[in-house]
Amino acid sequence: VDCWDGPDEEPVIYHGYTLTSKIFFRDVLSAIKDYAFQSSPYPVILSIENHCSVKQQTVMATYIRSIFGDLLYAPEETPNRIPSPHDLMGKIVIKGKKLPNNLSNTDEGEVSDEDEAADVSNESVKPPKKDSGHKIKLSQEFSACVGFKAVGFKGVEESINSKGIFVSLGENKALKLIDNDRDGVIKLNQHMLVRTYPAGSRTDSSNYNPVPMWNAGCQVVALNFQTNSEPMQLLQGKFMDNGGCGYLLKPGFLLSDDRSASPRTSRKRLSITIVSGYQLPKPNDSKKGEIIDPFIKIEVHGVKEDTQQCKTSVKENNGFNPRWDEHVSFVISQPDHAIIRFVVYDHDRCVDDFIGYFALPFHSIQEGYRHFSLLNKHGDKIPMALILLKVEIKEA
Repeated sequence: VDCWDGPDEEPVIYHGYTLTSKIFFRDVLSAIKDYAFQSSPYPVILSIENHCSVKQQTVMATYIRSIFGDLLYAPEETPNRIPSPHDLMGKIVIKGKKLPNNLSNTDEGEVSDEDEAADVSNESVKPPKKDSGHKIKLSQEFSACVGFKAVGFKGVEESINSKGIFVSLGENKALKLIDNDRDGVIKLNQHMLVRTYPAGSRTDSSNYNPVPMWNAGCQVVALNFQTNSEPMQLLQGKFMDNGGCGYLLKPGFLLSDDRSASPRTSRKRLSITIVSGYQLPKPNDSKKGEIIDPFIKIEVHGVKEDTQQCKTSVKENNGFNPRWDEHVSFVISQPDHAIIRFVVYDHDRCVDDFIGYFALPFHSIQEGYRHFSLLNKHGDKIPMALILLKVEIKEA
């Protein structure tokens, strides 16, 4: 939630330093209250990117208190441990900068803007440069609304000892840390909530691959939801687990302090027979005839050694009831991390046209004859379009 000073002392939200339209802060909060818990009772976390003056921060605090009321999680004292999603059911949590509890009785104080600066503008227009160690003024009333204190990342141990709850990492920094000190990242995620976000160079609102972040235990892997692409499809598949409630429990070895704890004892062999398809549509923007030449690509997304794919043969001129009866098999060393993605394409001599997909976590797959509905690039079901397959899972 990118907040800026607005006219007539009304804070507004827009993507700073860009030409995006502006909406009132109070209107956004009202919409969040109306829809926050319609899909799941688990907590909603608002990441506040605060660029407002102290005066308008106080206005923001007034709206937060008056609109959210008892829904707001804002303890007076910092909790000794991070509350679980179950502890915060039905609550809205503000994540942002927070003043020290021992600050003298005053209307404002100063905090480092490191975490705020990290989140500024993903667009091509860059914000003004700031001196290192720059401070921003924070309203005491707004600070009191913050439930999760955000801190700037200065290293694994320094962040853990900061008494903060949330730390943000850009995708490049996160990937570099994972490559160079994966155990350190896992440890950081055991003590804090870690948010990753797309690099500022992604001016087209494209997305990074979220899988390495999930594999290292990062809890909030932020993506550009407006961009329909493979990363968003993987996200939709990943969070089909646990009833689609929006929260997943990490595998046990990511919660253990014992770095020798290994998930490899659970190696599985996933065998799939692609039987047939039904009512496969032609691409919406296709200029070809009514009949497509479908084939199916099956992908495993997980740790590097498990990342693999294969595809069926092409069935020419049959989108109505193509029959494959083709067998594929994958050995998966870390099933807890694996997401299986099926993609149906219309074969073309130049570029194969995307028809639809379906993705789900490995542990959500059941054995036997199964069918799934195809989803379009927006994640919506394609009416009547089905894929039938037979699944067998064995120890590898």
